[in-house]
Amino acid sequence: MGRSLGLDVANWAAIVSAETAEDFGAAAPETIIPAGQRRRLPAFSRAVLRTALPLLIKKPHCPVIFTSPHGDLHSTVTLLTDIAKREALSPSLFGLSVHNAPTGALSLCLDQPGDHISIAGDTATLSAGLTEAYARLATNEAQSVVLIYADERLPEIYAAFDTASPGVFLAAELTLSGDNGNTETLIGPGRDGALAIVHALTAGARRLNWLPPRADALAA
Repeated sequence: MGRSLGLDVANWAAIVSAETAEDFGAAAPETIIPAGQRRRLPAFSRAVLRTALPLLIKKPHCPVIFTSPHGDLHSTVTLLTDIAKREALSPSLFGLSVHNAPTGALSLCLDQPGDHISIAGDTATLSAGLTEAYARLATNEAQSVVLIYADERLPEIYAAFDTASPGVFLAAELTLSGDNGNTETLIGPGRDGALAIVHALTAGARRLNWLPPRADALAA
């Protein structure tokens, strides 16, 4: 199975949504997003910014690792439906539907944005993002990184493939773990793993332990 790795959480924010949405940690209202950006962004990107901006506003040049199994699938379904109806596509929605669009929008809201990377790896997406964060911190590329995980409920057309778990948007500022005796949480795969992190952080945990994904888990 391999050796588990650990990172400490310096700050965090989350939005968990089922029938209604609930904010956790440092999650901010949509007014934190500049009005010009807020009006044009789809709900998926707005949720990402609501969790990530509070962690990054005072962290110039902080690297961002954005992870999402599907990206903004609701916008993609809207575009595909328009194609099926032979209707003109919205250029704005098309540009905002690509996988790394939320990090692009995020950088426009920051005075001194750092670099960002976008990762997708099915149920291993969260673990892959944590592994990327650990590698950057362990090689002294940065003193801290902000990891974003965005996984909302699937659109109705894909409901048969979805789980019963609520959607989750999570942003966490991560640093290398020290021997500080903080409570640990072991992270599982998929959306349930992200929800476990939210619950653990709400309960006071400050360290995340996980098993790095196997190469074949990311090969699909």
